Amino acid sequence: MKQHWKKVMLGIGMSTLLLGACGADEEKKEENTNSTEEVKPSEDPATDEAASLNQMTQIVEDASELKEAEGIPEEEKTAINEAFDQYINAFNEEDFESYMSVISKTPVNFEYADEERYVKQIFDSVDSKRTVENVKIINYAAGKKADVYAEIEATTKDPNSDKEVTRSGKQVTVFHKKEDGWKVAAIFFLASEGEEEATE
Repeated sequence: MKQHWKKVMLGIGMSTLLLGACGADEEKKEENTNSTEEVKPSEDPATDEAASLNQMTQIVEDASELKEAEGIPEEEKTAINEAFDQYINAFNEEDFESYMSVISKTPVNFEYADEERYVKQIFDSVDSKRTVENVKIINYAAGKKADVYAEIEATTKDPNSDKEVTRSGKQVTVFHKKEDGWKVAAIFFLASEGEEEATE
């Protein structure tokens, strides 16, 4: 299989992605912290800390072909989709409080404090918007975990120079259910073919 896709970005995904577009070098995190769930690698390599980049790359590539998971209770499906919408919309509206409220305090492959810093920097320095297509819940684990696949396009504009960068790719957003709802616990992102040169 041709490897035209950029390696998985380990980190919180879009904030790191957008900072990369503005010249920051925060996108190369390649170590996971401990998962908050006991997960067998064969069942769920996306959140297994020993999973390789190749495994995760394959997971995201394959996700686009997967159908929506079956057997999700309607109430949970609605709640998961609402959490994903909040994750996207709060960022687009630069609503810092709303955005951070949907981010897990115990994430799998990024640091909560780092995300706070990245998002504040983005909201203060650039204009960023994300659009999503083909959103679907591809994995659901008994009210504890859900994987949401989406094709994302991010446009970042520097208000000082009017320089604009648009980047797109496939993303799997891993949600964990907490006492106060579904929270973003991990991001696995692959930039679209031909965009890897623009991210260095």
